[in-house]
Amino acid sequence: MFKRLYIILLSSGLLLATPTMKTFHHSNKKTQTTQKIKKSKEKKYITYKVQIGDTLFSIARKFKVTLGDLQKANKLTSLTLIHPGDELKIPNKNFIEEAKKAVAENKKTVYRVKKGDTLYSIARKFKMKIADLKKLNKFKSNLIIPDQEINVYAPKEVLAQRKIVTKHIVSKGDTLWSIAKKYGLSVKDIKLLNPKVRYKRLKAGMILSVSKKRLEKLKKLAKERKKRLNGMLAKYRSKYRNDSGNQKIVRYAKRFLGTPYVWGASSGYAFDCSGFTQYVFKHVKHKLIPRISRRQAYYGMYVPRSRLIGGDLVFFDTHTPRRWYVNHVGIYIGNHYFIHASSAKHRVVITSLNKPFYSQRFMWGRRIN
Repeated sequence: MFKRLYIILLSSGLLLATPTMKTFHHSNKKTQTTQKIKKSKEKKYITYKVQIGDTLFSIARKFKVTLGDLQKANKLTSLTLIHPGDELKIPNKNFIEEAKKAVAENKKTVYRVKKGDTLYSIARKFKMKIADLKKLNKFKSNLIIPDQEINVYAPKEVLAQRKIVTKHIVSKGDTLWSIAKKYGLSVKDIKLLNPKVRYKRLKAGMILSVSKKRLEKLKKLAKERKKRLNGMLAKYRSKYRNDSGNQKIVRYAKRFLGTPYVWGASSGYAFDCSGFTQYVFKHVKHKLIPRISRRQAYYGMYVPRSRLIGGDLVFFDTHTPRRWYVNHVGIYIGNHYFIHASSAKHRVVITSLNKPFYSQRFMWGRRIN
């Protein structure tokens, strides 16, 4: 009787399918996983079991994280294969919410570009628009280079460890004035921080120092150097005060004591030996003497060592062993002393002609009237 009734109800579709123990177990599992995810929001990572048809890209998109962050969290590369059942760590999404708060509070920090970064990936990481990121950094193009430091909005935790921009990568259209203005410096400061800029043109990709801490140190060193040079000048003045010769050249040359030695430079901010002598004679005598020391050695009137006077050029063969041709030049200032841009001392200095090194390597002098 009961069997017949059951068959009739089943055939008419009136009997409802009751959930089995398996379905109950499945629903319990779901609630457990949601609870786990809620708890794990406080943690750094969420665990996820790979399903059939999943790819790293689809998982990253599903959890709204970057592919790079997902690969980094699981120590994977672009060539690594994933299989159903594999457990992956998913970076927590809290950093996105923190970044949103930071944007609302309008707080900036510095981010150092890593290999593989693009403006798009950085903008996405900090929940910014590419246009806003470019505007914040005054970028004209999308080109960024690893180790470049750029401004971004960031959470308080990152702001606590805030970095200060110390380098600037020159982009097309940059000038010393525009770079100085961007970092609250003067053109003179940029030149002090980057001696190469004094005699070289700016090129796209050139890295310039814009560190204010380093600038303070350099200014202190410059003051100390000035004091030392004043003491040196007082010492040398007494020695060549009564010497005859062109003291105009000597006085002008002394202005550049301590100026850095840079091979090939003749700008007034840096010199090599022949660049220094050419610069001095150009500005005092208004004569353009040859640029290379070997050619300067045959310009003007020959003078032996015994007849040198202030303002004469003195020439040396500083090769070891000697090659018997000129490769160094200086300006005689009197009483067996000469001023020159020294590659050994890395600056413009005054040296005695009686020093064994220079007395043995002295070639001759030249007088330019």
